[in-house]
Amino acid sequence: MSRAAVRLAAFVSLLVLPACEQIPNVPPTASFIFSPVSPINAGQTGVVFNASASRDSDGKINSYVWNFGDGTPEQTSDGPVIAHLFPDTPATCLTIIYGVLLTTVDDAGERGTASQNVTVTELPAPSSQACQLPR
Repeated sequence: MSRAAVRLAAFVSLLVLPACEQIPNVPPTASFIFSPVSPINAGQTGVVFNASASRDSDGKINSYVWNFGDGTPEQTSDGPVIAHLFPDTPATCLTIIYGVLLTTVDDAGERGTASQNVTVTELPAPSSQACQLPR
């Protein structure tokens, strides 16, 4: 077969063969742990959040977006570990449960989310004598 015939056959096969479908992107899976779990005192206890267990089966995670549910701005990082200090409020003698939301963003822009509740104590602790009502 001549070179021209081979080129013509290759060109014709390109026109005849159907195009391959794009493989859809799989969104990442978000997951995290935090430490310490308890006690967490508002304005005093730094909490480390670790999303190293998050995965992207068909690519990589480009960013981690953290919303701590306490009114502070969202924080975006390119690594899975971040520290946060829950703010002290004027409240006393109670515990506040904050919903922490992690959003992972992969190299195709797809997102995965995970959330957990974090219990934060506004000092003095509700069980302390200072918080007991006089009888």
